[in-house]
Amino acid sequence: MARGEDPAVRAGPVTTREKRDGAETAGSASADGVDESLKTRTMDEAPVGITIADATKPDMPLIYANAAFERITGYPAAYAVGRNCRFLQGEATREKPVRKMRTAIEEGTATTVEVRNYRRSGEVFWNEVTLAPLQDESGGVAYYVGFQQDVTRRKRAERAASERASRIERERIAQERLLDRLDGVVADVTEAVTSASSRPALERGVVRSIADTFVGAWIGRYDPAAETVVPQVAEGVPTRPGEDRQPLVGAAIERDPADEGKPDEPGDGQTVERGVGMRAVETAVTEALEDRYVHIEPIESDASTASTAVAGVPLHRGEATYGAIAVYVRNAEFHSHERAVLTALGRTVAVGINAIESQRTLQGEEIVEFRFTLGAHPLVELAAALGGRLQFVGSVGDRQEPSFLFEVRDAADLDADVIGETADTTDVTVHGVFADETAAPVIELSIGDGSLRDLLRDHSGELREWQIDAEAAHVTVEVRREALAQSLADAAMNRFENAELAGYRRCERRNETRREFVAELESKLTERQLAALNRAHTAGYFEWPHETDGEEIAESMGVCRSTFHQHLRAAQRKLAAAVLDR
Repeated sequence: MARGEDPAVRAGPVTTREKRDGAETAGSASADGVDESLKTRTMDEAPVGITIADATKPDMPLIYANAAFERITGYPAAYAVGRNCRFLQGEATREKPVRKMRTAIEEGTATTVEVRNYRRSGEVFWNEVTLAPLQDESGGVAYYVGFQQDVTRRKRAERAASERASRIERERIAQERLLDRLDGVVADVTEAVTSASSRPALERGVVRSIADTFVGAWIGRYDPAAETVVPQVAEGVPTRPGEDRQPLVGAAIERDPADEGKPDEPGDGQTVERGVGMRAVETAVTEALEDRYVHIEPIESDASTASTAVAGVPLHRGEATYGAIAVYVRNAEFHSHERAVLTALGRTVAVGINAIESQRTLQGEEIVEFRFTLGAHPLVELAAALGGRLQFVGSVGDRQEPSFLFEVRDAADLDADVIGETADTTDVTVHGVFADETAAPVIELSIGDGSLRDLLRDHSGELREWQIDAEAAHVTVEVRREALAQSLADAAMNRFENAELAGYRRCERRNETRREFVAELESKLTERQLAALNRAHTAGYFEWPHETDGEEIAESMGVCRSTFHQHLRAAQRKLAAAVLDR
C-alpha cells in the first residue's frame, strides 16, 4: 500500500489479481465495482470494533477507530488515534495474551486472543481481539487491522460453568470418600452389634467403631425416672474431671444451669436429650466441650475446622427407649449422608439391644423394676381414714373379684368393726380381718377401681411391693421386658392423676433351681423343726385319716406331744412363707 493511499480503502475486502515473484496469486473475489464511500461506511458502522494501526511508524499508533470501538471501550476516535492500543491494558491484564499478540506482530502473522482490558470508566471487560496484517506492494506489513468484541458475558458464563463443574467434581469426590468411610462404619457397627453377647460388650464395640470414623463418641442409657441419659462408654472423648466439671462416664447429661433461658443455643447434652425426645437425629455446634463434660484435645488446623458439631442419635425400638449415642465431628455441621447413616445406625444398635434383652428375659436373667407413686387412690383414702399405713403382704385368688392382703401399721384402737365401717366410706370392700387384736392386723380387701390391676395385666407386670400412707400409694412393679416396662410406666403416668415415676432400674434375676430352693428352706429350719416335718410327712401324719398321730411321732423324737406340735407348726410356717413369698 502506498503511503498516501487511504488506509480505509486498503483495509476493506479489496480483490486483485497480483503477480508476485513471477507467479500469479489469487486474492478474494473482485470488488472493483464497490463504491469507496460504501466501504468506509461499512467499517464505520460495523457491529464490532475496528482499529487500524500503522506498522511502519514507531510504537504502531492507531490511525483509525470506528464507532463500535468507542461503544465497547468508551474511548472516542479522537482520543485513540495517534496512540498505541495498549492504553486499554491495566493491572488485570495478563501477560500471556499480550505476549501472544506481540509475537504475532513480530512475525507478521494473524492471531486471536481473549484479554482483559479496561474501559474509559475503569471497568474491566473481556475483549476478544483479532489482529490481521495488511501488506504493501513489496510484501511487507504496512498496517495491522484489529477487531474487538466484548465477550464478558460469555466469559462469565464459561467461568461459572467451569466453577460449577469443578464444584460438582469436588463434591462427587468428597461424597465418594464419605460414602466409603460411612460404609466402613456401618459394617463395623453391624459387626459389633451382631457379635456382642451382652449389652456392655455391644456398647463398647459400637462406640469404638463410631469413634474410628468420627472424632469421638459416647453411648448412654436412658433413665425414665430422671428423664435423662447416663453415659456408659466413651471413646475419643476422654474424661477430664475438674472442680467445676462432672466426669463423663456415670454422670447424667443434663442441661447446664448456665444455659437456662437460652433454648436456641443447646449444648451436647441438650442435643442428645432433644434427639431422644424427638426420636430423630438432632445436631448442633458445641464450642467448649472441655468446659462441660468432655475434653477433646485441640487439633492444629485452621480456624475453619476448629468448631465441633455433635449429633444426638436416639436408640428406640418400638415403644422402648434404650438411650442415645453422641457423635462428634470437626465440622460446623453434619453432612446429609452422615445424618442418614447415623439414623440407620441408631436403629441397628437399638435392635441389637432389644435382642440381647429379649434373650436375657427368656432366660430369666434380667428384669426391669420401677417404682411410682399415686397421689389419688382408694387405698390412700382408706389409710388416711384409719390413721395408719397399709403394707401389701399378698394376694388371694379364690373370689370372683381379686382380693389383697394388707397389714395395717401405726394405727391405734382398730378392730374388725372399726376397719369395716371405715372401709364403707371408700371404694374398698373388706372381706375379713385377721389377727385384729395384734399390733398389725391383716385385712383382706378388694378395690372397686381396677385400673392398676388392669394395667399390670396388660403389660405382664408383677406387683412386688405396695405401701400406702395418707399421702400416696407407693408401688413397685417388675416387668420382664424393657419395651413393656416403659410402656407400662408411660401408661401409668397418663392414666393416674398426680402419678410420678420415682425409680427405674434394670437388675439381674436368676432362676432358682429346686435344689437351691430346698437348700435355702433347710437353712431356715432348725434340726428339730426339720426332723418334725420329715417324720410327719413320712409317717402319714398329713393324710386323712391320720396314719399315725402326734403322740407316736413325739415319742419317736423323745419329746412331749406339745413340743412336737410346736416344732411342726414352726416348720410349716417357714415352708408356707418360702412358697408364698415367691
